[in-house]
Amino acid sequence: MPKRTICIQNPASLSIKDSALAIRMEGTLKGLVPLEDIWVVIIETHQAQITTAALSSLVDAGIGVMLCGEDHMPNGLLLPLGAHSRHAAIVEDQLAISKPLQKRLWQRIVKAKIANQAKVLDLIGLDGSNLKVIEKEVQSGDTSNRESVAASAYFRLLTPKGGRRSGPLTPALDYGYTVLRAGIGRTAVSGGWLVSRGIHHCNNLNAFNLVDDLIEPFRPVVDLLVVEKGLARELGLDVKRELAAVFEYLVWTPQGRMPVQSAIELELDSLKAAVNAGDAALLQLPEVVPLAKAALE
Repeated sequence: MPKRTICIQNPASLSIKDSALAIRMEGTLKGLVPLEDIWVVIIETHQAQITTAALSSLVDAGIGVMLCGEDHMPNGLLLPLGAHSRHAAIVEDQLAISKPLQKRLWQRIVKAKIANQAKVLDLIGLDGSNLKVIEKEVQSGDTSNRESVAASAYFRLLTPKGGRRSGPLTPALDYGYTVLRAGIGRTAVSGGWLVSRGIHHCNNLNAFNLVDDLIEPFRPVVDLLVVEKGLARELGLDVKRELAAVFEYLVWTPQGRMPVQSAIELELDSLKAAVNAGDAALLQLPEVVPLAKAALE
């Protein structure tokens, strides 16, 4: 079952009490959430107070902490470090991935992403058949850049007004993708991965290249959430709460249906198996299904 994503959107004081996150407003205790039940904490308001001791306790518990800027969009992420006993061994295996294996892994990721984009179009009553054709054309390493071709075709249908970068869906998509990125980053770092070393992404200025590889098949879940929940409006508190709950929605995996949170963990676990065996086919990626939430713990 998925853990909780805690959003702090109003003036509050945060501290740790009895292995739980204590949330106080105007001196009154409003909530006490066990650390073991928390996945990510999003601190949106600049009127929240939290001690360094509380921050340390959160990361010790493997919880990611996301901060937001004056525009209320996420701009920083605090992640646990050194939490995995086999960190060095995992990094050594990661650095030793061969180029052919990298290319095959990226092929699987791109194919999964495009297949999910096609499924989103089908689910919202549009025609995803063109994307299904493009998905079959993806080669090892996506040398013909089918990912970009598919994205152009996909967003022309999904956001006919303004496109991906300046359309009505843009604020919600950007926020949802950033929350999703934080969850994947939290899982990857906690698992001992070197997140700056990607499979495909290799920007020296990007500290999260691996995360930006692994997020791709999950992006269409955010797209479907934004469209079906009608979140293409002002990015208010209600919209952000809906987007922060992305980890609770179900996807299909070779292990059966599970929430996005569990599918992220499966993706990282199966990536380790694929790297150790030198077999890209072991990488298990999510498939989009009609929107449905898993029950919280």
